[in-house]
Amino acid sequence: MKTEPAAGARRRVVIYARISDDREGRRYGVRRQERDCRKLAEELDVDVVEVLIENDISAYSGKRRPKYDRMLKMLRSGEADGVLALTSRRLQRRYREAFDFLDLVEERSLLVATVKGGTYDLTTADGRREARRKAVDDQHEAEEIAERVRDAKQDSLREGTYRGGPRPFGYESDGVTPRSLECLACTAATDFVITRTDTETGDDFAVAAHCGACGGPAHIVEGSEAWLVDKAIDSVIAGESLGSIVRRWTADKVLTVPRRKRLEDGTRTEPTGRGWKHTELRRVLLRPRNAGLMDHRGEIVGKAAWPPLTTEEKWRAAKTILEQPERRTSFGNARKWLGSGLYVCGALVGRYTAPDGRVFLFSGYAEDDDALPLYVAADGPDGQQWTPRELEAEFGKLKAAEVVPVPEGRRGCRETMRCSTSGRSSGATKIAYRCRAAVHVTRTAELLDGYVEALVVERLSRPDAVSLFVPSPKVGESTEQLALRANTLRVKLDQYSADYADDLITRKQMLDGTARTRSKLTEIEGEMSRRATVPLLARLPIGTPGFEQAWEAYTLERKRAIIDALMTVTVLPSRRGRPKGFKPGTGAVYFDPSAVRIEWKAPR
Repeated sequence: MKTEPAAGARRRVVIYARISDDREGRRYGVRRQERDCRKLAEELDVDVVEVLIENDISAYSGKRRPKYDRMLKMLRSGEADGVLALTSRRLQRRYREAFDFLDLVEERSLLVATVKGGTYDLTTADGRREARRKAVDDQHEAEEIAERVRDAKQDSLREGTYRGGPRPFGYESDGVTPRSLECLACTAATDFVITRTDTETGDDFAVAAHCGACGGPAHIVEGSEAWLVDKAIDSVIAGESLGSIVRRWTADKVLTVPRRKRLEDGTRTEPTGRGWKHTELRRVLLRPRNAGLMDHRGEIVGKAAWPPLTTEEKWRAAKTILEQPERRTSFGNARKWLGSGLYVCGALVGRYTAPDGRVFLFSGYAEDDDALPLYVAADGPDGQQWTPRELEAEFGKLKAAEVVPVPEGRRGCRETMRCSTSGRSSGATKIAYRCRAAVHVTRTAELLDGYVEALVVERLSRPDAVSLFVPSPKVGESTEQLALRANTLRVKLDQYSADYADDLITRKQMLDGTARTRSKLTEIEGEMSRRATVPLLARLPIGTPGFEQAWEAYTLERKRAIIDALMTVTVLPSRRGRPKGFKPGTGAVYFDPSAVRIEWKAPR
C-alpha cells in the first residue's frame, strides 16, 4: 500500500531477509538480500531501523520464526512503519500467515516493498486481490517444490539409491562410498567407483567398490569409520555393552561426524566432531544402511545401492540384542561386579514372620509350571497358601528364619544377587553379594567371582568344550540364499501395493497376500538373526589352553555374557561355623564351594 509520511517525517522500515537452506552457514544468500534491500531503501528515501535475518529457516514448514515474530511486534507497536524484502516469498510461504500479515498492513497503513515485486497497494480492491492471489501462488509453488522433492526421494527409494542428507558415519559425503577404502591391487586410497550388477532374473543385485585407477577390488581399511561400525556390531553380539564401546572409542579419540552448530542469530559454526554418547552409538548401530538395506519410515523396503559395512545376519543379531525390552535405558550405573544381577539366591525359607507377629510355615510347592514355594499360617485353620511375594504384598516386610539350601530341581528364593559393602575387616572394606529380597545369603564377592571364573576357564579349556557347548550347524539354506529370499519377499510386498493401486487385485487379496508374505519374511529374518547370535561361544578360542589368557583380556560385560550363556550360578546358604582348623585374626579367608550350585546350560 502506498502511503505518504507526515510532513518532515521519514518512514522507518525493517529489512527482513531469509533463506530456507544454508547448511554450510555461509549466509551468502541473506547478505545479497540485505544489500539489495538497502539499495531499495535509498530509492524510497526511508530509514532502516533494523535488519532481521533468518538463515536456514523455512517459511513453509510451519516452524516458529523468531525474527519474523520480532518484525510483527515492531510493526504492531509502532517501532517501524514498513518492511522491505527481496520477494514476497521471503516473507511468507503459507497463505493463512500472509492474509494475517496483509490485514495488519491495511489496518496500520504500513509500507511493504519488495525488490523483485515492487510496492504493495492495498488501497484498491484489485490491489488487495492481487496481494492475496500472490500469497496463494507462493504457497502453491512451495507445495510443488515439496512434491518434486518427495517424488525424487520415492524414485531413490525404488532404485535403492542414496536420498541425500548429512554424511552418515562410516560413509563418505556421497553416502555410498565406505570411509575409508584401499585398493588391494595398487593400494590407492581415493577415487573409488561403486558398481551395481543386476542378476539375470533382475530380482537382486550386487554392489561392490572398485578402484577408479586400476579397476581392482577395494577393501575397508582397519581402524576407519566403516571398520569401527563392523567391529562394534561384533562386540555387541559378543556381549559387550554400549558403554564399554563408547569408552574404547573415547580412548581412541573416535569422534562423531563433524557438524555445523546453528547459533541463535541463525549463523553456523565451523564443522566439529564430538565424543560419542550411548544413544548416538545405539542409533548408528541400528541403521539398516549398515547391512546395505533401505528403510522408509522405520520399515525395510529393499536392498540399497551402496556397499554394506557388515553382513545382514550380524546386523540383525545386534539389532535383536539392542532392542531387547529388558536392556537398561539408563547408563549411569554400569555393572562393576561379575555376578551382580546374574547370580541367583538358592535359599529356601522355612518360616516367615510378618510385622504383626503372624507366622507362616513352608508347606510345599505349587503344582504349576512355576512351582513356587508355598506357605500357610501357623495358626490358620483355613489352610490358605501364599507365595512369598503374596505374603509381602498382604502383610508387609517379612522376617525370614530356618533358611536352608533349596533342593536340586526345586525353586527357592530365585532373586538375583546384588553387591554392597559388608563392614570392615582388618581395616579394609569388603564387598559382598546379598540377595535382593532379604538377607538369605551373603558371600564375599571376590572369592565367589574367583571361584566362578576358575570354573569357566577350566571347563572351556578342555578339548571337548566345543562339542559340549557349541551347537552343530543345522543343514539348510546358506546365509546368501536366505538374504536373496528376504529381498525377493520385500519386492513382492511392494508389488502387492502396486497391483492394488492399479486395480489388478482386490483389497482383501492385497491384505491376505501381504500378511502371508510378511509372515515368511519375519521367519527368514529371525533365522538370520539366530545364526549370528548362537555363536557367542563359537567365536571364542574354547577347547584350547590359550583360552585362559584370552579370558583375562575380556571386558567385564563380555565375561558376564559368557557366564550367562554357559551356566546358572545359584548361591546357597552356607553351613554354620568355621571350617576345621581355621584361625580368625590371621588374615586368612575361607570359601565353601559346596554352598555354590552350578548348572551347566545346554547349547541353544
